[in-house]
Amino acid sequence: MTTPLHGMAHASRTDGFGIADYEIREGEIARRNVLFGLWAGRRLGLADADLEAYAWSVHLADREVPGQDDVIAKVSADFAAHGVDITESRLRRHLHEMRLRASLDLAQP
Repeated sequence: MTTPLHGMAHASRTDGFGIADYEIREGEIARRNVLFGLWAGRRLGLADADLEAYAWSVHLADREVPGQDDVIAKVSADFAAHGVDITESRLRRHLHEMRLRASLDLAQP
């Protein structure tokens, strides 16, 4: 049976992507998703008390399929349900901005 860690250990021997790199990338993705969720929640007009839960729901949506399409789909559907008009390309651009911000945040000592 191959476990995720087994796969990561194998990957570190074959393509230079090791467990530490995996953990850093996962942390960056989690932070990106939560930042994106906070931004989206504010655009939806959520109360401060509801923002954190919504942000985490955006992050958890990222576990449905590989890549970021599930995060975009969730926020896009939520915006449509609340009458917020925004293009998918704008959502993708903002998600990318949040990835850059997350990367900078995590690079700080």
